[in-house]
Amino acid sequence: MMKMTCLAAVSAAALASFPAQAQPGDWWSRLDPERLAGGEIHLELQYEGETDGFMRYGWRTEGDDIVLYDRTMWASGEVYETMEVRMRRDGLAPVSSDIRFHQGANYYVFDIDFEPGSAAGSVQIVQPASGVSSQPLSSDLTDGTILRASYFLVAAAFPFEIGDSVSLNWFATMSNTEEAVTLTAIGEADVETPAGVYRTLHIEQRGGTPPNDIYIDRESGRIVRIDVGGQPMSFVAPAE
Repeated sequence: MMKMTCLAAVSAAALASFPAQAQPGDWWSRLDPERLAGGEIHLELQYEGETDGFMRYGWRTEGDDIVLYDRTMWASGEVYETMEVRMRRDGLAPVSSDIRFHQGANYYVFDIDFEPGSAAGSVQIVQPASGVSSQPLSSDLTDGTILRASYFLVAAAFPFEIGDSVSLNWFATMSNTEEAVTLTAIGEADVETPAGVYRTLHIEQRGGTPPNDIYIDRESGRIVRIDVGGQPMSFVAPAE
C-alpha cells in the first residue's frame, strides 16, 4: 500500500551552546495552555514551486480531551486525506485515530483505538477493480508515545526558543510504526510565502519519516511554512 509521505500533514554555530534536551517524560508539561486550547493551521501546498493543494489542520478541547483534525489535498498526486484523532490533554496520550486516505481510485479507512501501551484496530481497503478487503492492525507502544498527527500541535504549543530541543516517540497510524523523533529550534530565518515575508523560528523535526523543517512566525506564533524533507514540496501561508 502506497503512503503519501508528506502527510501529514518541521545554525550550526548555535548547536554548541544548546541546553539539555527536554526528556520524553516532561516536555508536555511545558505546553502553552492557551495555544493548546484550540487553533488552526491553514497552508497552501506547493509542489515544485506551483500551487497544488492545501492543508487545514486544527484542534479544540473537549473536557479532558483534545480533538484534532486534518484535511489535506495534493492535487497532482491524486491524494486526499481526512483525519480525526482524539487524545488526552494530559500528556497527549492517544485515544483514537480515524483516517480516510484517498489515492487515485483507491481509498483506505483506518480505525484505531488506544490503551496504555498498545494500539489496535483495522484498515479497510477499497479498490474498485477488486472490491473491499480488511486487515487487522496492532502494535505495542512505549509509555509516553504520542500520535504522529499531533506533532504540529506540539510545535505550535511548545514555548520554543533557540537551542530548545524536545525528544519524543510518535506512532504513525498509516504505517503502524513507532519512531523516535526530535524537534529542535536551530535558529531564526526570514521565509517567503504568498502571504509575505516572515521572521521565523526554525524548528527541525528529525528522526521520523519524512523529516520536516517547520517555521513559526515570531510575532504571531503561527506556523507559516513547512518544508518536507527529500521532496520538492512545501506548505506555505497563502495570500489573503
